[in-house]
Amino acid sequence: MPEITTTRTLRTSQEKAWAVISDPSRFEEWNTLHTRWGAEPPTELGLGTKIVEVVTIKGVVDTIDFTTSAYDAPRYVQLEGSGSTGSTVQLDFTVDPNGDNACNATLHIIFDSSILFGPLGKIIQKAFSKQLDKSLDKLSELVE
Repeated sequence: MPEITTTRTLRTSQEKAWAVISDPSRFEEWNTLHTRWGAEPPTELGLGTKIVEVVTIKGVVDTIDFTTSAYDAPRYVQLEGSGSTGSTVQLDFTVDPNGDNACNATLHIIFDSSILFGPLGKIIQKAFSKQLDKSLDKLSELVE
């Protein structure tokens, strides 16, 4: 089961970064894995919130039913879900303050699926890593 973590220092306050990260209606602005919503998302996340997200990675489309399993605003949210391809996903978003007007944003994903075995698995893992990096780059552009 692959785990991928990436972190960026953002030149903005923790609160401003959190406002974007914790608002599902803004996922499409920065989350490069996000394709569309399977159902209308709530305007904010909270413990127990359920969302249905369609994601695409390397041409593989997966509809994931997520539940917010941990929530500690304005620092941390964890989404756990299962997908239409038989995947299981844990996605953690963390925003830690870093000085007066900066913060560290971290995306951590644990992903398991039958497609991860064999040569395609390595390609998918590499693609996840690149997409998480791109997501934080887009988040940085959005909030700085």
